[in-house]
Amino acid sequence: SQGDILYASPSTAGALTNVKPTAPNNVIPLAAVVKVGTTDGIIFVRPTIEQQKNYGTFNRTTDYVPALANTAYAIEFNTTAVSNGVSRGTPTSRIVFANSGYYDISCTLQYSSSNASQKDAYAWIRKNGTDIPLSARITTLSLNGGYRTVLISEAVSLAASDYIEIM
Repeated sequence: SQGDILYASPSTAGALTNVKPTAPNNVIPLAAVVKVGTTDGIIFVRPTIEQQKNYGTFNRTTDYVPALANTAYAIEFNTTAVSNGVSRGTPTSRIVFANSGYYDISCTLQYSSSNASQKDAYAWIRKNGTDIPLSARITTLSLNGGYRTVLISEAVSLAASDYIEIM
């Protein structure tokens, strides 16, 4: 249709599609439809590589103490440092993605213990309520008042309106 943006087809070599590809396929806008006719048409060709423009940095600025041991809880975030196309959802443990794409999810957790008994702490990523395989990290705490930092970093393919949680 006139006005459609045409993308490189992810499924047919050399073909164009007016359906924006979704992750993990590349989004490569190639042309715009200028005229549609019964025997001819015009497309304006100007290939560009779409720049990544969706991002977010979210924080929890207060301590989080789980109510029960050996129970999974989603970390709720209470501030948004910066974001575009990514936002805190409801509940605020959900980070919601407005657009499809292949995202780098990184989270730094800082653990502390109030006693010297040895304990393990686990953290992982959930996508739409389902644990992401192999995303779990474990650390052992045994220093009274000490701190331990853990980084989770995973590349995740997300569709529009998907959400992730840090467990």
